[in-house]
Amino acid sequence: MRSKHQEAHRLRLTIGDLARAAAPPGWAGITVHRAQVSRFSRTVVTYDGAEAAVREPDEVRGLDASFQRLRELSYVDGRGTWFSCELRFTPRSRSYHGHVDADAFPFPGGTDIPGLAPLQELAAFPRDAVPRWLLDALPTAVPFGLRETDRFRREPSTPEPAPVFSGELVYTPMEHMAVHGFGHGENRRVFAVVLDERTTGDGDRLCFMNRQSMTGSPYWVTRGAMRGTGGGITSYVLDDRRLVLHLTPEAADDLETETVLTVDLNLKPAETEELRVALQKIILV
Repeated sequence: MRSKHQEAHRLRLTIGDLARAAAPPGWAGITVHRAQVSRFSRTVVTYDGAEAAVREPDEVRGLDASFQRLRELSYVDGRGTWFSCELRFTPRSRSYHGHVDADAFPFPGGTDIPGLAPLQELAAFPRDAVPRWLLDALPTAVPFGLRETDRFRREPSTPEPAPVFSGELVYTPMEHMAVHGFGHGENRRVFAVVLDERTTGDGDRLCFMNRQSMTGSPYWVTRGAMRGTGGGITSYVLDDRRLVLHLTPEAADDLETETVLTVDLNLKPAETEELRVALQKIILV
C-alpha cells in the first residue's frame, strides 16, 4: 500500500505525463499552474519552445482529478491544504520542480470566487488561521444544504504525515550510478545478479532476478530495499566500462531513475564478462 507521499509523487508524475502528451512539437519546457478553492479552479499549461503555446484544462484531460486528489492528500489538520500548485517539467527527464502555497490568493487579479466555494473549502479542509482574502470571499449568510465535498474528509484520519502543503517541490531521479561490487547466484530456483555501489554492500544496489513479477514479466529489478519493478527494461548495452539500461517511464518511476540509467562498472574484466553472461539469463530483450 502506498503512503500519502508516494501517492502524491505519482500524481505529480502523472500530471507531467498528461502535459507531455498534449505538448506541441519542439517544446523545451512545461509549466502547469493550478489555482483552486474547493471545486472552483483554474488550470493553465504553458509550453516553452519552438511552438510555444498555452493549453486550457479541457485540452489536457485528466488534470482535474489528479490535482483534486493532490489537495486531499496534502491536507494538514488545522492548517488546511494548498490553494496554488505549480509544477515544471523538462524534456527527456522524469524530474519535476515547483512549489505549492497554502496562504496567498491563488487566482489572477480580478477573479471573483463564488460564494459557496470558501464555505465548502473550510468545511472540507478546516484551518485555524484563515487568510484575509478567503474571509472576505465568505458570504454574509451561511446557505442551507452546505455539504463537505471532498472524499478525503470521509477517510479515517491517520498519524501519517501529509505531503508538502506549502513550499518547494523537487524530484531529481537518478541517471548515473557507479558500482564497485558484483555478485550472482541461485537460491530456490531464483537466479539473481547484484551490482553494489560499495563493496561493503552498504550503498545503493541494483538487483536483477529471474522471478516472475505480478505484472507477468519473467524478471524483477530492484534498487535498494524499497524500490522495485516487474520488467520494464526495453534494451540494454554492456561494454567493458558501463551498463546502460533503457527503461519504460513506468519502470523508471518505480526505481526512481531516468528512463536511461548509466551504470559505471568498476569491475575486473573477468567480472564484467560474468555479468554479461548472467544478465543474458535474466533479461530477454
